[in-house]
Amino acid sequence: MTIDFSDLGFAIEPNASRAARNYLGFSQAQVADKSGLPAHKLKRFETGNYTPDKQFVAELREFYEEQGYDFNDDASPGAKAKARGDVVPAGVIGKTDSSTGKSNGSPNENQGKPKRSFEANLQFMRINPELEQAQIDGILGCIEDNELALHMEFETPVSRGFLSEEPNEQTKAMAIACLRRLAENGLMHSKLLGRELVAIAPEGLSVATASTVGELIQLAFSQTQLAVIQRDPAAQKERKARRPPTEVLEALLG
Repeated sequence: MTIDFSDLGFAIEPNASRAARNYLGFSQAQVADKSGLPAHKLKRFETGNYTPDKQFVAELREFYEEQGYDFNDDASPGAKAKARGDVVPAGVIGKTDSSTGKSNGSPNENQGKPKRSFEANLQFMRINPELEQAQIDGILGCIEDNELALHMEFETPVSRGFLSEEPNEQTKAMAIACLRRLAENGLMHSKLLGRELVAIAPEGLSVATASTVGELIQLAFSQTQLAVIQRDPAAQKERKARRPPTEVLEALLG
């Protein structure tokens, strides 16, 4: 489902953001880099089914305008949706311009009309109030990075062993690395909810000294938690430098 932002008082709508970005010739990553805004928020906002904070949307509009883009929109938020008769009391949710790729920005184009409008029961997730905004952004960014990497890694061709039908060690390692990314995302979601599934490995713990499977799992995911949750610079640097594994054990424990 797609949310119509026009009646929510937002400074810019998802389809207008895409139009501005494409007109300026920027990718989502370039906009995030140049504006300093979180890339995961931009991507989710432009899908039309995620509602970010209004400050983010206002700063995004300001960035585009600083780049010389003119939105040519109505002064009153929601004026176009109201004129089309698309607004219902609970807001508009349906197949709108945001999903068809049409825009209402410069260069001037006619905004497409949704096929229909209907009320929807939106579900919300309660995020752990103890998390700081930087931690939340880090968690969502980690999830987004893993999803993008998975789409590419899933296309990796399977290599077979010599005179064997079995996948070789490198292919097995890549498959395990994909499972690890999926597990990381599950761990990050649990962190958002305030659930402590895997603790950070205590100092001095190693593969050689681990006595339980749980301690091996702690070792496997400690770097991720230090980098994303605790925002540790050294762990962030190590995580960024991580390369695709070539051995199964390396894929399991990093």
